[in-house]
Amino acid sequence: QMILNLQVGTSITPLRHINPTMVAHWKYMKECAGIGGGVMPGADLRIAEISKIPGSMWVRVQIPGRTPAAYLKIAGEEYALNFREL
Repeated sequence: QMILNLQVGTSITPLRHINPTMVAHWKYMKECAGIGGGVMPGADLRIAEISKIPGSMWVRVQIPGRTPAAYLKIAGEEYALNFREL
């Protein structure tokens, strides 16, 4: 439900350290870039794409400092448990 309030360009941040093991269990893990040592709370992740379709809510965020650009695709449930708007 929190995804309904978000827009492309909005900044979000993790509530906890997002590590590769965690991402390996996400619904859209195959659409996520490798995150190395992980993404720490306070990181500024910008929403690049969003789906607000009931039953298929997700956000695609750009990982900062990566060239070429790299992204994480986060399902609605995963967003609710692990992220907040900056």
